[in-house]
Amino acid sequence: MRPAALVPAYQAAAHLGEVLLGLQSLDPPPDILVVDDGSRDATAEVARQSGVRVLSFAGNRGKGHALLAGFEALADYDAVVTLDADGQHPPACLPLFLRAAEAGADLVLGRRARSAEMPAARRLANRFSSAWAHWLAGQTITDSQSGYRLYRRAVFRDTPITPGRYEFETEIVVRAARLGFRLAEVEIPTVYGAEESQMSVLRDVPRIGGTLMRLTLEGLAPPPAMRAALAARGQR
Repeated sequence: MRPAALVPAYQAAAHLGEVLLGLQSLDPPPDILVVDDGSRDATAEVARQSGVRVLSFAGNRGKGHALLAGFEALADYDAVVTLDADGQHPPACLPLFLRAAEAGADLVLGRRARSAEMPAARRLANRFSSAWAHWLAGQTITDSQSGYRLYRRAVFRDTPITPGRYEFETEIVVRAARLGFRLAEVEIPTVYGAEESQMSVLRDVPRIGGTLMRLTLEGLAPPPAMRAALAARGQR
């Protein structure tokens, strides 16, 4: 399997270098792409100094846009592992995702324990959204908002994707499951330190809730893009 690591980054200069060093220390190291989502700090410069490929947006567009651009740039790889730039996703866990994919999974989700290290509001929102996504997908989804994931090429190539912010990750996992892709989970640490999350409770949580509602309605009346994708995969 030929994997690449995709790191969407926004205002991540303080932590990105350590993340990239951790990825480069793996044996063998994956090819790495950093998508700088319009950062105003030295995020892009840190990535370039680390010797990795960098794709920069002129302004902030949202995590979903960054991931979509990364998938398009990495379309020749067998699989893409996504992890955040703020240090919450230990690069040393990446081989766990590869092993799960080699065992047959198409989309591998990192599963964090909802410990006291995770802020209380995030624990509540994560529990609610994960239960809803699990019900919609019909497959196990314990942590629907974890950005540490492995996507086989067919998943991001064949799953209809709506660009956006953090709701992107909810949509793609539910739609991929509905298309028959096999999901799996691996345990990853729950890491919260001095880094500042870019997720806004007031802005992004309602967007995730709205996406889950839309996906619920899609189960009754799939949009044209999903109907075409289902037909292409031989499903109704």
